[in-house]
Amino acid sequence: MPALIVLALGAFVLGTSELAIAGLLPAISADLEISSGAAGTLVSAYAVAVALLGPVLTATTSHLSRRQVLVGASVALAVGNGVTAVATHFPALLVARALTGTAAAMYAATALTVATTLTGPERRGRAVAVVFAGITVSAVVGVPASTLLGDVFGWRAVYGALSALTVGVLTAAVRLVPEPPPEPASSLSTRLKVLAKPRLLVTFSVNALVTAGHYTAFTYLVTLLTQQTDLSTTTASILLLTSGVSGTVGTLVGGTAADRHTRRALVTSVALLATSLIVIPLVMTSPVLIWLVALLWAAAFNAFSTTAQVNVSLQAHPATDIAAAANISAFNAGIAGGSAAGGVVLHSAGFTGVALTGAALAGAGLIAALLLPVVRTGR
Repeated sequence: MPALIVLALGAFVLGTSELAIAGLLPAISADLEISSGAAGTLVSAYAVAVALLGPVLTATTSHLSRRQVLVGASVALAVGNGVTAVATHFPALLVARALTGTAAAMYAATALTVATTLTGPERRGRAVAVVFAGITVSAVVGVPASTLLGDVFGWRAVYGALSALTVGVLTAAVRLVPEPPPEPASSLSTRLKVLAKPRLLVTFSVNALVTAGHYTAFTYLVTLLTQQTDLSTTTASILLLTSGVSGTVGTLVGGTAADRHTRRALVTSVALLATSLIVIPLVMTSPVLIWLVALLWAAAFNAFSTTAQVNVSLQAHPATDIAAAANISAFNAGIAGGSAAGGVVLHSAGFTGVALTGAALAGAGLIAALLLPVVRTGR
């Protein structure tokens, strides 16, 4: 458990590093005297690095021990956040965000792989859930804390603090995270062939599709709450906070369920996600009902995310680390595609159209998941 907590703390740092910048963009824009649009490319640089560079570097470092990669990724994460804190020119800041995104992708993929070796196969899902919980808690605790710190001390202080926290995680990881048992020797080409298996490719597609369904609607949830449900910004923030707590609970429940029966947990969580999105248009004028649905929605998506990662790890041996990085890329592709789709639908069909489009994407992912054969382990 101490090793899992260290891995989760690292996930908390990288989650905060990724998510906090959205609220700091106005301050960054004013400080560096750049446009809001230019500042927004900092988010894009991070996302592209996660999606493209993360899997490539994870593959090219697959001959190293997982502990070495974990330490190296932590060092790069600390450096990336440190350079972000001190950069005085926009190009340097852009490079720093790309470095941070690459390091975050490598850390997440390696941490998830190491976590599954610390507890045994019967607790694989719970180990993954603990690491994922670090990311969900970063949205609930890390982002508001970063906003407060930025308001008081400036945006640079946020990334200075994150760099210092990463050094702390690195120190703890060196002391507490053991070297995982070595996997049977296999060449890089053999590992990459695993990723080309049709079933695993379909699994990645399902994960991207369901994630896109979630973010098609979730990206515009605050807009829905303030414009359609008529909540104040403060009340909407409280609702998001409680749904974040629900999401953390969903992560842990999803991990436990995945240990019992991965396929059933995956299908159930996606079905609940799609159902929540279908119900949204029926209750979006009622603050109490939409709050209840949002709680279920958040729990279902986070349970899906955990179970989806366990599902990938069951299929990807002996390339679990590279597959984890590829799965993170699939999630990010879903985030980008869903957000873009939601923006288009919002202008043409309003909030009802956004919710139903998200439900349709999640439903398509559910159908594809049901059509996939059961993994040979029986899970």
